[in-house]
Amino acid sequence: MNIQVGTLAIAKRSSGVCAEGEYGVCYEVYELGDRPGYAFIFEQGGYDGFSPYDAALFLEVLDLVVPSVAEYTFMSVGRLVQDYRRGRFAEALQMQAGWA
Repeated sequence: MNIQVGTLAIAKRSSGVCAEGEYGVCYEVYELGDRPGYAFIFEQGGYDGFSPYDAALFLEVLDLVVPSVAEYTFMSVGRLVQDYRRGRFAEALQMQAGWA
């Protein structure tokens, strides 16, 4: 699974942070212990981190990277929420029909 910041995905099932079919975009790739993790923010503003196993279980990862998000640098959850409200991820989360 090749996920980088800006990678677009679709939720395969509902979770506490997204609904089935909701689009999300990766805003951070990190390491937790000895495994990689991927943080996604979704259309309705929910966000969460996924292990490779969880990403495969919950997300259909698309082979699409949104250039306007690819250079995003995660600083804090507070800043992430502000950035979402200011429309920082709107291009990725509102063009889903054109990307998929």
